[in-house]
Amino acid sequence: MNILVIDVGTSSMRGVIFTHDGQKLFCKQAAYRPLYLEDGWVEQPPEDWESALYAILSAAAGAGFPLAGIALTSQRSSVIPVDREMRPLCNAIMWQDKRVMGLCRERESENGWVFERCGSRVNPVFSGSKMAWVRQERPDIYEKTYKFLVVPDYLLYLLTGQLATDHTYGSRSLLMNLRTRQWDAELLELFGVEEEKLCLLVEPGSVCGRLTRRVAALTGCPEGLPVITAGGDQQCGAVGQGVVKAGTLSVTAGTGGYLIAGAEAIPQNLGQDVLCNCSAIKGQYILESSVLTCCSAFDWFQREFYGPDYTPAQLDKEVAHSPVGANGCMCLPYFQGRSTPDWNTAATATFHNVTLHTQRQDMLRALLEGISLELGRGVQVMGTYVPLGDIYINGGLTNSEPFNQMQSDVYGLRVLRRGKADATARGALMVAAQSLGVYKSVGEAYEAVSQHDAVRVYEPKAENVAAYQALGKKMDKAYQKLWR
Repeated sequence: MNILVIDVGTSSMRGVIFTHDGQKLFCKQAAYRPLYLEDGWVEQPPEDWESALYAILSAAAGAGFPLAGIALTSQRSSVIPVDREMRPLCNAIMWQDKRVMGLCRERESENGWVFERCGSRVNPVFSGSKMAWVRQERPDIYEKTYKFLVVPDYLLYLLTGQLATDHTYGSRSLLMNLRTRQWDAELLELFGVEEEKLCLLVEPGSVCGRLTRRVAALTGCPEGLPVITAGGDQQCGAVGQGVVKAGTLSVTAGTGGYLIAGAEAIPQNLGQDVLCNCSAIKGQYILESSVLTCCSAFDWFQREFYGPDYTPAQLDKEVAHSPVGANGCMCLPYFQGRSTPDWNTAATATFHNVTLHTQRQDMLRALLEGISLELGRGVQVMGTYVPLGDIYINGGLTNSEPFNQMQSDVYGLRVLRRGKADATARGALMVAAQSLGVYKSVGEAYEAVSQHDAVRVYEPKAENVAAYQALGKKMDKAYQKLWR
C-alpha cells in the first residue's frame, strides 16, 4: 500500500509517496516565502499553498505509483478567513505574526482559567487571537467571514470539498476545551469568535473526505482517494521520532524549536510553564515547549557573517574552533521574542561580552549555545511532568554535529538522531497507515517503519554539563535584567 503525504511547512510544501512500511518512492518540494512586513506582521497569499498543492499532486500522479490515500499534515496556527464561496478574504495571518500582541496583553489577566480549559495561556501564536484581531481591527472582513480556516483546513477543502479541523489544530487555537475536545463557549466569548465561523472538530487520523472529480481532472490523481487529517506538523514530527508513549521526548530544531513529550492523560500537576495539546494519536496528549527561532537565526548569522560560499562542514569547523562558553561571548537568541514559558514577544536577541578579541566563530558558537540552552529549559520543565529517558532530535539544525553534542551536554541526557530526516512526513504516514487499517496502532506502525533506521548517539560530557549549567544561570540573569 502506498500513501502520499502532504507536509505543509512555513517555507515549503512537500509531497512524499511512501510504502506503508516507510520506503520512500517519490518526493516533490514546492518552495514559497511568507511576506515579512513592518511591525512584525507576517502574511502569505493562500494561492501559494493552492498552487503548490496542485503541482505536487500532478507530479505524484506522473510518478506512476498506485495510491491508497493522501495524508495531510501542516503548520498549525496560521489563519485564513474565507467567504461562503470559500474564497479567501485576505492574506493568511501567519503563526509568527505579532500584530495581536496588544490584544493578548488585554486578556493576560484571564490566563489562569484560560489555561485550565485549553492547556495554554493567552498568546499571540495560537489561531484564536488572530481571529479576535480580525473581528476587532477588520470588522468588514469579520462580517464577510463564513469560516476561519487554518492552512490544513483550507487544503482539505480544496482536495475534498469538505470542512473539518482535527483536535491537534483545535488545541492550538485557545478556543477548544482540552478535556471535552469541543469548542468552549466561555473561550469563544473571551475572544469574541462565533462558533458557527469555526469548522467541525474531528479526531486526528480521520478520513475527512475523498478527492473530488475536479482535483482528479486537474492533477491526474485518482478520484475518490481518501484524504486523512494526520495532525499538526509538530505532532506528526514527534510521532515520527518515536513519541508514541508517555515519557518519550522529541526535540525538533527547525525554523523554530519544538519540544514534545507524550502523555496518556493531562497531568494532574500541569502548570503554565508548558503547553498541553492533543496528540496526533487519538485520545492522547502531548506536552509542548518551544523556541521561536532556531534555523532561521542560524541562517541569518551564516548569511550576514559568512556568506553563501561556506558549506555546513566548514561552519561546523568554525564552531569547533571556539571552546565551550565561546570565549565569554553569550547570546540571548530571542530574534522573534521568547515563547514558553513567558510568551514575551517584546524580547529581542542580544550578544553579550563582545570584545575586540571576540571572533565570529565565538559569536556563532554563542548563538548555538544560546539556542541549546533555551531548548534545555524546556527539557528541564518536561521532566517535572513525565520521567525522561533518551531524547530524540531532528530538524535542519541537527545536521550540525557540534550542535548535537551541545544539546546532549546542555540536557545532561543521551541524545539520539535517526538517519531519516523526514520525521514529520513519516509520522503522518504512521497515523494514516493505522487509519487505513494496515496497523492496529500508531505504535505498531512506528516499529514497522523505523526498524531499519540508523541511529547516531551523543552522550553528555560531565565537564561540559557543569559549564553549561553555569552559563544558563548567566543567561537567566541577563534576560531578567533586560526583559522582566
